[in-house]
Amino acid sequence: MSARRYALLAALALFIAFIASNVIANSWFRSWRLDLTENHLYSISRGTQETLNQLTEPVQLTLYYSRNAAQPVPQLQAYAARVREMLQTFQARSHGRVRFTEVNVEPFTEAEDQASEAGVQAVRPYEGADPIYFGLVGANAIDDTRVIPLFDPQRESFLEYELTRIIYELENPERTHVALITSLPIDPAAAGGRAGSQSVFATEMGRVLDVTKLAPDFTAIPANTDVLAIIHPGALTPAQLYAIDQFILRRGRAFIALDPASMQAAMSGGAGFDPFNPVLPAPTASTLEPLLGAWGVAMAPTVVLDQEGALPVSVQDPQTGQTSQAPQPLFFQVPAETGLDREDLMTAWLRRGINFGLAGGLTRRTQLEGVTFTPLIRTSGRTMRMPAEQALARPSPMEVFSMWPPSGGRRENVAVRLSGNLTTAFPDGPPSADEVDAPEAAPSDQPAAPTQAAPQAEQLRTSATPAEIVIVADTDFLADDFYVDPQSGGTAADNASFALNAIDVLGGSDALVSLRSRAPAERKMKLIDDMERAAQRRIESEQRRLEGELQETQTRLQQLQAHGRGSGFFAGDLGAELTPEEQTEVERFRERETQIRADLRGLARDLRGDIERLQALVIFINVWLAPLLIAGAGLFLFWRRQRRGGAAR
Repeated sequence: MSARRYALLAALALFIAFIASNVIANSWFRSWRLDLTENHLYSISRGTQETLNQLTEPVQLTLYYSRNAAQPVPQLQAYAARVREMLQTFQARSHGRVRFTEVNVEPFTEAEDQASEAGVQAVRPYEGADPIYFGLVGANAIDDTRVIPLFDPQRESFLEYELTRIIYELENPERTHVALITSLPIDPAAAGGRAGSQSVFATEMGRVLDVTKLAPDFTAIPANTDVLAIIHPGALTPAQLYAIDQFILRRGRAFIALDPASMQAAMSGGAGFDPFNPVLPAPTASTLEPLLGAWGVAMAPTVVLDQEGALPVSVQDPQTGQTSQAPQPLFFQVPAETGLDREDLMTAWLRRGINFGLAGGLTRRTQLEGVTFTPLIRTSGRTMRMPAEQALARPSPMEVFSMWPPSGGRRENVAVRLSGNLTTAFPDGPPSADEVDAPEAAPSDQPAAPTQAAPQAEQLRTSATPAEIVIVADTDFLADDFYVDPQSGGTAADNASFALNAIDVLGGSDALVSLRSRAPAERKMKLIDDMERAAQRRIESEQRRLEGELQETQTRLQQLQAHGRGSGFFAGDLGAELTPEEQTEVERFRERETQIRADLRGLARDLRGDIERLQALVIFINVWLAPLLIAGAGLFLFWRRQRRGGAAR
């Protein structure tokens, strides 16, 4: 065989081997990934992998995306690539259980009709632009569907959770079953009744969840309960507390809102007696002892006041009788950016803050092994405590500030999340027969649903399922008065969203509850951020200098007026002519103002120049430096080879 024919056959064999290796790798090793990114952008969490492994039937995920219409929006294009890569990873790691397809939506096509009918929303980047569709439709084998109407780049850190949630819901299409224990007039089943009969929270709870409100004399938690919701319970018997204890150990999912001083209960206590509906008023304080103690949590019978987040209320001046607005620390807002846990899925996507009133504070009583105590909502550091009875008397802001200590204060936990394995609060076994009498009826304007008793089971002393419990030290935050505009009906804070988010997350599988928010793919340029912060500090410093100059000028003008050398213009006589001294002071201030403003413009110009130089350097390194280094290395090797060849000759 000639050398030429041998070379051709070898090249053909290598080509066939290359094609075969790619086909084999694509078929056998599709789920293999090597993720070298710092934040593991192309890896999925263990909870997601568990959800994919538990699939019993195929799930079809269809991404509707307008490629051409999205070209003018680079940020959207980058996020679309991120979504596409995540879906491809889901498909590769599911071993065929997740099937992913992408549909390019063009205007006036069948694809656009399909996207609209499926519930995908269209957006236009500017007036007259083609609509952009960017959403996902999931379907299972029995044609149940779930939809993400629009992928928002601002919610990138929750992308994995949203995709995993859709897959979980397609595998488990039934709504979350919630058992509700409350002494307040909250009845999601009555939300569709007469107008205004239920709060916004109760209405939304009944719309998105399957809620069973337990009767005041319940003796067991329904067997099909996914999440137990306890919102300001009335007096509970030992048997009822034992039923709650065993549910927590067995199922481990609960949303609990307690209150050291419930304003709703205090106001309902003044209602007249109705002989046809003789119910006792709800207690103004609620607790779950001895359960809280067994979980290592404490809530003192005191109210937390927050000066920094104090909400304005109408007050009357005792001297003039005029009404004005004043901050009331009894009612305060916890801002989203500084007071909410930005990592936990229950609070991370809330943006408007949460309003509280006469809230308590939660502390860790004992540190239990294997139990994590995570603050979800925290106040500022400018706080104080007040006895619950005194807070219910609603002292005025002036009275509150007169009692405020000159120093001290700390960040208080208004809501926490407990995770881990708990132990029973009844180590001696179930309560005896003489302790199981039910309490008197708690107030309710609707008949309570009957309870479906769970089958008798052997007592659990430790968690069969790791617990995930959310505890909030306030119940008034769920009342419409704290976050709903009475005129428009719109919400001004994320009070209800937080509670519904928490129940929704708890209602998922163990794998789903374990998911956290993720770092976004777009990384901030730390050097530029530092430069901007330094420039902003210098700008603020110059602005303070200008304000100081203005204050000095005003002081000099007042001194001239006091010594009789002023015209009276700055004392209110607008028709008076300025004296030479006043004119000099005004001109001096104007010159300083002009100079400082010129300095500020120069500072902004220097910052822009520094950023442009940095940008040019980055472009040079990424675009030109690497090719130049490779070319240089090639020339060096060529020169070295030529030199060796010349020496050999």
